[in-house]
Amino acid sequence: MPHQTKAEIVVTPFANEEKRRNFGATITGVDLNNLDEESFQALREAVYRHSVVVIKDQHGLQPAKQFELVRRFDPEATPKHGFGGKGKGAKELGEALGKNPFYVIPGSGGVTIVGNGYQGENHYGLENVTLKAMSHVDYHDDPLSAEDFENGQARFNIFHFDGIIYGAHPSRITTFRCVKLPQGPDLTIRWDDAGTERVMQCQPGCTAFISGAQLYSLLTDNEKMMVDNSFWEPAPYPFAWSGSRKIRSGGLGLASGGKTIPLDELPEWTSDKVHKYPMVWLNPVTGEKSLQIMAEVVRKVFLKETPNGVQRTVEDEEEIRVWLNGLLDRIAKTEYILVPRVEEGDMVVWNNWGVIHSGIEYPLSYGPRTAHQCHIASSTAPVGPTV
Repeated sequence: MPHQTKAEIVVTPFANEEKRRNFGATITGVDLNNLDEESFQALREAVYRHSVVVIKDQHGLQPAKQFELVRRFDPEATPKHGFGGKGKGAKELGEALGKNPFYVIPGSGGVTIVGNGYQGENHYGLENVTLKAMSHVDYHDDPLSAEDFENGQARFNIFHFDGIIYGAHPSRITTFRCVKLPQGPDLTIRWDDAGTERVMQCQPGCTAFISGAQLYSLLTDNEKMMVDNSFWEPAPYPFAWSGSRKIRSGGLGLASGGKTIPLDELPEWTSDKVHKYPMVWLNPVTGEKSLQIMAEVVRKVFLKETPNGVQRTVEDEEEIRVWLNGLLDRIAKTEYILVPRVEEGDMVVWNNWGVIHSGIEYPLSYGPRTAHQCHIASSTAPVGPTV
């Protein structure tokens, strides 16, 4: 039986001229349907060194093989999709996440179909499925007008890392295979969260990325020491708990206003499923530090300015919001955001413990989009610089 050999794999870092971003790579010479252990280890190394990789020419990748690849990054993990599959709705996931059906490709183990529009009479065993893409309107405090959106204006929906968070740890990696792309002119993304308008052009049907390691590098030495020794805690059912709060126009950080859901009004929960995480997560291959936090799910922060300092617990939502936005504003600039161009058949793989990502909505007139997505909840929590 044919199998992939390490010698055929070529990793080419992205050219980042005129940009300050320092991550991302293209990989060629890979057959993910037939990947031996040595080749897998080379691929794993590339993912953790470059954070986001675009693996070219995976048109024939079997969904079960995509799931198998994700499991090889974490063999001890429970073999199911990291968002828990069916049986969860708006009460557990919130209105934005919980309103759309969750489609797992039959026989894949846990690969889901995501995208927009009609997916055909039979897509890998899923019959007559019509998908509705996530919309920035569900998240943003000041969404685009319908006219601007139809004319090709766009927003980053919401930057996040993958995982259900309550009762499960964030996934180690995510895989996202492009099956069908929408057809239309490039989109224009605009935002002005920090008082200066930012503008980017991007291909429709793509995903945006921000490096947590690069965000960490933009902090002062005192800030680095504090986040190295600090922790954050999400709410139970954090996406539902976030309630009526909204995201700023750049998809990163919370706008003012809105209300969270009282804990006693959430579905029944237990404290042992609410995990406390370090603010800084270590790369398992390079040891690089990444500041990884999702502002919209944080209920508490535990701040310690020095290793031997006194820990201060902060539960005031406005204080947390303002502090986190001040950190996130360092990276919310065009020169740091990566939106890799992809072709049908490409698969994007990213280190979910080292980057955050966002979908980008496009006009329905561009046609359907199809992607196969998979991540599984990690068998262990992310490791920080301090215990």
